[in-house]
Amino acid sequence: MAEQQQDRAGDLSAQHTWADEIARRKAQILAENPPAAAPDEARAMLLDLRVHQLELELQNEELRRTQAELQASRARLADLYDHAPVGYITESESGMIVEANCTAARLLGVPRDALDGLALNRHILPEDQDIYYLHRKRLLATGGPQICELRMLRPDHPPFWARLEATVARDQEGGVLCRVVISDVTAEKQAEEERQRLKAQLAQIDKMESIERLAAGVANDFNNMLGIILGHAELALDHADPDLPFLANLREIGKAVDRSAKLTWQLLSFARMQTVAVHGLDLNSALKGMRSLLRRLAGTGVKLSWKVDAELWSVAMDISQLEQILANLCSNARDAMAGKGRMTVAAHNVHWSAADSLAHAGPSPGDYVRLVVSDEGCGIGDEARDKLFEPFFTTKELGRNTGLGLAIVYGIVQQNNGFINVHSQPDRGTVFTIYLPRHAGDDGLPLPAAQVAHLFRG
Repeated sequence: MAEQQQDRAGDLSAQHTWADEIARRKAQILAENPPAAAPDEARAMLLDLRVHQLELELQNEELRRTQAELQASRARLADLYDHAPVGYITESESGMIVEANCTAARLLGVPRDALDGLALNRHILPEDQDIYYLHRKRLLATGGPQICELRMLRPDHPPFWARLEATVARDQEGGVLCRVVISDVTAEKQAEEERQRLKAQLAQIDKMESIERLAAGVANDFNNMLGIILGHAELALDHADPDLPFLANLREIGKAVDRSAKLTWQLLSFARMQTVAVHGLDLNSALKGMRSLLRRLAGTGVKLSWKVDAELWSVAMDISQLEQILANLCSNARDAMAGKGRMTVAAHNVHWSAADSLAHAGPSPGDYVRLVVSDEGCGIGDEARDKLFEPFFTTKELGRNTGLGLAIVYGIVQQNNGFINVHSQPDRGTVFTIYLPRHAGDDGLPLPAAQVAHLFRG
């Protein structure tokens, strides 16, 4: 459109020049050689000259208007190019930047005039250089449009994800140029990562719910069989002669049944089907009473660090559940450090906001007591961490434990509408963080959203 307007302006300018020249020469001829024409013919000639003069003035006005429109159009195009929502860069065949708009300069964090003559690959993360080279190779080999996504660098900022859309063009001498459109897609990448994370969480929740149902079914059937075994053992004890040698065997059967019943209770706790008396628990008193027990559990080679706030909120749970949580986590921490190192038990009041829920995986918004157990042990790998709360899964050698400790911790936390998170790396220790909802009766505060939803579910 701009080129058509320019051509039109050129044509009008040429017409204007020739018309002026013709009029000037006619006027000169008439001045030098006055025509001996009749008055009527002179008037007609004068009229023709005036008409021609008006035509020239109209053409001049149209020419000025066309030139103004062309300048305005050029200004708009330049403004759109410079401040487009994406970066525009023109590269030479060798990959040097020959032109860039303001957006490209802002994305790369470099003044616009400083980009000329620089190689675009200087702004690409070293780990993604291969992506860029393959992208250019395909572009120059095929001549067709190419798209790639990679991470780019800018001074004093973290790398950002960019989408490069490139096409091949030619300069006036026929040389090869590459037109590159740069779009910042960091937000899209983060949203996709968040979707994948939530998808993985949902898959893990579905998996754990399936395991919970299986554990509950196994526990109930096992409990029924234990009842039969215990009943027959008690009948045999009641009717047997006290001097018979197999009475000791019957008593051992009774002890084994008792241990198995505790295992059943653990399974039901994991499946959240074990009924417990839930009330407001004074955490300061409960933790103070457990401190000496946890020190003995940690062993002499482990230094127990205690960081508990003086005025913790109460929580709605049974003290036996708290004992189960801390005993299992502390024994695991001790084993992870092979009985030597530092173990930390911490408890703090926290408020989890809606913004926290959007930024991090965690509980529903509300007031919580955050319980943390950390160690300096061998840590946990990614594959093991994903299975950590599954019943009977263990990283220890066969026969050392049942693999139910963390499953029970998970079940208790879920039963009390809490949230548990694990952060661990091999050889860098493990941190278990548990959020327990503040008791509704503590200063008359409302229940957190998760606990309210649980009450309505019944």
